[in-house]
Amino acid sequence: MDWEKALEFASHITHPVTLAALAAVLAAYLFSIAIKKRQPRLPWLLAVAVLVLGLAPLLSSTYLQSRGLYTVRVFVLGLDKQPVDDARVTSSNGGEPKKIEGGWEFDIPPQSRPADGKLTLFASEKNAFLVGNSTLVLDEDYFPAVEIQLEHDTSAIVRGVVLDDHNRSVAGARVSVPGYPQVAVTDEMGNFVLPAHAADGQIVQVRAQKDQQVGTLSVPAGTPVELVVRHP
Repeated sequence: MDWEKALEFASHITHPVTLAALAAVLAAYLFSIAIKKRQPRLPWLLAVAVLVLGLAPLLSSTYLQSRGLYTVRVFVLGLDKQPVDDARVTSSNGGEPKKIEGGWEFDIPPQSRPADGKLTLFASEKNAFLVGNSTLVLDEDYFPAVEIQLEHDTSAIVRGVVLDDHNRSVAGARVSVPGYPQVAVTDEMGNFVLPAHAADGQIVQVRAQKDQQVGTLSVPAGTPVELVVRHP
């Protein structure tokens, strides 16, 4: 074996996997020498030393990467403060959650950790119109846990147009969701937008009034509305 060429070749290797492979080949060669010789102690020791030194960078890299992998556990609580098992859980960092006992788990590799370390977890129960979120900072704790308290989703809006019984747009009509103080006034085309105080798809009542003309309608929040006002 040309040792000078081998050492020169080895000096250009920087990738841990390649270095480990080269060490394994060299160690195997030394082991073969040790087996052939009557006094194999030195070749055996050299073979073991080469193998350990060659594998050290790869093992160190693997260990550091495993240390950099964040395992985030998420536990969702309902309105009664009890754990919820059928929520939909997502992350601002993407990725698929794994279902675990009592909650969910996200694996965040070091290369996909947000620059500021902040990770937001979202949870929802669509059929119950409940949502929640919680933010944590990925720092020195590689196994953080977070609780998300679900609350009523009130993020939807009511959008539509107010018409009279002749199908003409009504400007200046006051539109509201009964029970809430917000009032929208229709523009020249009869259009309005106001908070629904409900989730998308949740049924809400909308009331419009212009002078003596009044109209009410129950509609799914987030769905365009045509609300007709009439004289009583």
